[in-house]
This record gives sequence, structure tokens and C-alpha cells, in this order.
Amino acid sequence: MASHIEVKRFEPGDLERVLAIEQSSFAEDAWDRKLFLEYHRHCPDFFLIAKLGRRLAAYAITCADSRSAELASIAVDPRDRRRGVAKALLDYTHSHLRAKRIKIWWLMVATDNEPGIRFYEAYGFKRIRLVKRYYGATRDGYRMRLAL
Repeated sequence: MASHIEVKRFEPGDLERVLAIEQSSFAEDAWDRKLFLEYHRHCPDFFLIAKLGRRLAAYAITCADSRSAELASIAVDPRDRRRGVAKALLDYTHSHLRAKRIKIWWLMVATDNEPGIRFYEAYGFKRIRLVKRYYGATRDGYRMRLAL
């Protein structure tokens, strides 16, 4: 029996857990506290957290303008992966983007992040183009998009 997943907006009191999830997901590429607070200031509507039972298990940040939105970051606590948490975050964001009549949702993903690429493709995102050195000198990224 899967635990109940609750999606809601990020609040500053969630920051320590979000930073811990970020660190366990991205290690040396992890974002710092200042960057998360900046996203909270600029993209509060779609800076979301997901709780699995009572534990904060994941976060996702999407920034939107009037026509398009970018999934800036998403991460799930390693012990909570493969339980539908990331999909719940995307589903919530997807329905709210559509309600705002936003037409395009896009993201960047490292070309060596095969689980991430598979997850986004299964969700419906399509690879649009390769962006050389997007993640630094040695790592390329794919730009992916989903028409809403």
C-alpha cells in the first residue's frame, strides 16, 4: 500500500529538508540556500514540495511566464524514489500550468542522466536538442519540452 502523497507550496520552514534532499541527490552540483530562496522569491507559485506520509520527500521548482514554463529543478529523497512522488509533483504542476493557459513546459537534463531522461520521456517530454557543455566543460544537456 503506497503512502499518501501530498503536494503543496514550499514555505521557508521546508528549506532544511529541501537542502538535505538536494545534497543527497546532486552532491557537488547541489544548489545552495541562497539560490533556493531566490527561486522562492521569483517562482513561488510552482516551488512545490511533496510529502510522503509526514515526511517531506521531494521538491520541484517550475518558473512560468505568460506562455511557457521551465522545470528548473526536481529532486526526490533517494529512499523515496520510485514511489510516484516526482510524478505527483509533475501532475500537480501540469494541471496548474494548463489552468493558467501556459502552452509549453520545458526543462534541461544532463545527457548522462539516463533515469531522468527515461522518466521525462515516459511523462511525455520530447528531446528537442543537445546543448553542449550546459552542465560545465564535460557535461552536455538535452533540452526537452512538453506541449500542454
